[in-house]
Amino acid sequence: MSAGLLFLRLVLVFGWTIGSQCDSDVPAAHTIYDKLSIKRNISKRELKCKEGEYAAENICCKMCPPGSFKFGDCTKDKNTICTPCTEGSTYVDYDNSLDKCMRCKSCDSELDLEVAEHCTVTQDTQCRCKQHYFCSSPGHCRHCDPCSKCENGAIEKECTPTTNTICKRNFWWILVVVGIVIAIASLSAVAVYCYKKKRQDFNLNNQMRHWVVHKPPSPEMERLVYPDVDLSTYIPAIVEEMTLTQVKNFVRRHEIPEPAIEQTVQDYLNDSTEQKIKLFHIWYQHHGMKGAYGNLIVSLRKLSMRTVADKIEKKLNVVTSSSQENGRSNINTAEQSSALSDGHNV
Repeated sequence: MSAGLLFLRLVLVFGWTIGSQCDSDVPAAHTIYDKLSIKRNISKRELKCKEGEYAAENICCKMCPPGSFKFGDCTKDKNTICTPCTEGSTYVDYDNSLDKCMRCKSCDSELDLEVAEHCTVTQDTQCRCKQHYFCSSPGHCRHCDPCSKCENGAIEKECTPTTNTICKRNFWWILVVVGIVIAIASLSAVAVYCYKKKRQDFNLNNQMRHWVVHKPPSPEMERLVYPDVDLSTYIPAIVEEMTLTQVKNFVRRHEIPEPAIEQTVQDYLNDSTEQKIKLFHIWYQHHGMKGAYGNLIVSLRKLSMRTVADKIEKKLNVVTSSSQENGRSNINTAEQSSALSDGHNV
């Protein structure tokens, strides 16, 4: 066998041996890698980071500050690789480990919104309602409503982007209604009072017609002779000698009803003279002229008002005497005239 052929054979045998060993080591290598991966995952799950940090593989990294996002995880120094957001288009407003910034929102003019504050790298766009519009929903405003308009421009508080217009309350119509109600109530009260007054007067007159009883003249009256004098013109002079209490007692004696007495007093509440005159008129109206003079004097004496009776009798006697004298003189004059006429005829 030549040297060249022997060398080639040795190379083939050596290659086959190395290949066989490599094939036998492949499963072992995969097993070791799998064990390391499991251990690494277990370490990552069990890793607890402080506030302001996040877990990256088997190490805690610092979060990126507002206005930036994570471009790459940290190494042993915990300093995360952060990249700033784009001004006016993206932002992040909190510490984060985001892979990119958030997009700024826009204010929709079709929903009556406008920009209140433009977007920055640390703050999103702030929207508000346009002029003459307000937001009716609390918190994040999604649409705006038109402000209310007040009648006659009576505004108590102007509309703002967050509150509707407050109008002043008009109380004039309430005052008008109250005034009308008071007027109607007053007229009704007056009408009721007048009706009751007329009804009371009507009933009083009816009662007086049935209640007043004419007493027959007493024997004492019959024994005394008093002329039938019309007392209606002398009533003021008669009651001048009497008190209001005496007049009331006198008319009660002749059964004038109490309601008639009280009504007369109420009609002339502050005038006692007129009260006496009217009460005496009531008695005289129901008694009549015949025998009234004698009945008056006798009744007063029976009521223990002899002094009053004497004064009234003295006054009336003077009147009646003068009347009788005038009557006699008239008769004598008539007789003389008649005699003279007869003498001339003879």
